[in-house]
Amino acid sequence: MAVSDAVVGNLTTIYVAVIAGIKAYGVVSGRSFGGGFVLIASTVVVCLILVLTLTWDVSRKAKYAVSRDDADGGGDVHESCKGGICWHGVAVRSSASQVRFRLPEQLVSYGSS
Repeated sequence: MAVSDAVVGNLTTIYVAVIAGIKAYGVVSGRSFGGGFVLIASTVVVCLILVLTLTWDVSRKAKYAVSRDDADGGGDVHESCKGGICWHGVAVRSSASQVRFRLPEQLVSYGSS
């Protein structure tokens, strides 16, 4: 699971935690923050967290895509496509790469009278 997925899944919790943090800072410092300031500041912080995690996830995936060595096939990793179904990153001897699907033959022939 990507970090940004975890952030999006817990967005409400993060938002409430940021609001509680701002309010706690106000109590400790002896300041009183208005509702509008708390709303705007917490929204900015949550958006910043979301943008940073999305950026980190995208850069990590881009780094992986660039650094992956396609010349030797990646060693034990196999990428193949047969019949429109593609297996990317499945080991050659993996049981998942050995799955075969067969459709039963049609017992009733339509269109022939």
